[in-house]
Amino acid sequence: MLAIVVFSNPLRKSQEHIRSDILKLTPMGTTMDDAIRAIKSNKKWKIDGISYENGYRRPGKSDPADAALGRETIVGEKSIRVFIGEYRNIFITSVTVFWGFDENSNLIEVYVWKDKDSL
Repeated sequence: MLAIVVFSNPLRKSQEHIRSDILKLTPMGTTMDDAIRAIKSNKKWKIDGISYENGYRRPGKSDPADAALGRETIVGEKSIRVFIGEYRNIFITSVTVFWGFDENSNLIEVYVWKDKDSL
């Protein structure tokens, strides 16, 4: 029974699978206001930040071309960051989703980041 509960947790899916699920909720082109409404409709999610002035810094490894020039990868002109949950194995894995929007507030990218905390 425990195995079924553990493996049925949607946060355990791959980043690509979670991204696909997020894009069903907020397809490319969704306005920022509509994305905020959709995000707020999920009571388990926590908005960590909304920026109307900046895109998000892509966590993890940067684009190799940008890294070679010492630049960070910035996605979009506006952004939303949302903590969608965590799960435990030996370590805690936190799952955060970033939405990037263009200058007209239309969704152009979604990025799912899993961060494992170690002991």
